[in-house]
Amino acid sequence: MAFRPVMQKPQIEWLLTHFKKVPSISGQEAAAMFRIRSLPRRILDLEKMGHRFSRETRYDTTGQRYVRYHYLGQSQKGRAA
Repeated sequence: MAFRPVMQKPQIEWLLTHFKKVPSISGQEAAAMFRIRSLPRRILDLEKMGHRFSRETRYDTTGQRYVRYHYLGQSQKGRAA
C-alpha cells in the first residue's frame, strides 16, 4: 500500500484560505479542520512571510488555557511589488 497524502497543499495555504473567511483560529480548530498539530509553528512561518497576527489568551469551560490567533493581514514590506 503506497502512502498517499491527505492534504494536497501545504498547511500554510490552508490557513491563509481559512483567514479569508474567518479572521481567527485556535489550536484545537486547526487540529480538527486541517490536522495541524503545531499551529504556533505555522503562525511563525506565516509571520516570516510578512503576515501579521495578534494573540489572545483564553480559557475554556474547564479552565484550560489556550491561544486564539487573529489574522491582521500582510505587512506592507511583505507584499510583492
